[in-house]
Amino acid sequence: MNFQDNRPLYLQVEASIRNDIREKKYLPGEQLPTEEELCKIYGVSKITIRKAFKLLTESGTVERLRGKGTFVTQKKESLKLAGVHGFSDSLSTRGHKIRYTVLHSKIIKADEFLANKLQINVTDRVYNIKRLMWEDGAPMGIDNFFASEEKFPTLFEKGSQYTSLYKLLEDDYDVKATSSIMEINGLSATPELSDLLQCIVGDPLFILEKVGKDKNNQPFHYSQSTVRCDRISYVIEVTENITLDTVHKNDSDPKVID
Repeated sequence: MNFQDNRPLYLQVEASIRNDIREKKYLPGEQLPTEEELCKIYGVSKITIRKAFKLLTESGTVERLRGKGTFVTQKKESLKLAGVHGFSDSLSTRGHKIRYTVLHSKIIKADEFLANKLQINVTDRVYNIKRLMWEDGAPMGIDNFFASEEKFPTLFEKGSQYTSLYKLLEDDYDVKATSSIMEINGLSATPELSDLLQCIVGDPLFILEKVGKDKNNQPFHYSQSTVRCDRISYVIEVTENITLDTVHKNDSDPKVID
């Protein structure tokens, strides 16, 4: 610290951390050093560090997660619901680095729910690919993807090098999304979801259900995307020619497929 600086120590610490973030020493979503570590770095007390953190939190520069630590705030992205593209396509075009970690990939038999979504027969074989979505090195959502094996043979063999499943289906099967039916619900983070998404149990999450349709208006995939509300917001652009349908559901919770 510069003890010849007339500013209070906590303001100097706050300015130093803010500058480190600006200079990308700490990236969005990255955890900052602990209070104890910062005390050693700056040679100040915990009270000073906490006062600096308070200013950084109030300005939205960092966020403090109980039991986890202090993190550089991620910029919240707005996605238009009118688009047919997936997360990786939408965010990659804005300069974000998107990657996926496969949680499981398997073939299952369609139940009545999936058969209805995909317009196939009950017990037909269905690909299920569940992936953790990362944006700029931080987890932001979970994508649970379903598609007919009959419609997309050898999908697993072709999909390992693709980030965007939409691009895979378009490149290898000549199937392109021309329209989508989407439904958004909310849910609270369970212990399992909080571990995967690095959030707190009970944090609000979006769950976006989507049926993609091809040029013949036939469904070719169904997906459930569970997304952190603090990372994404959804925008609806309404004109006088658009009618929004509100669906009233009998059950309070969305059907979440494991």
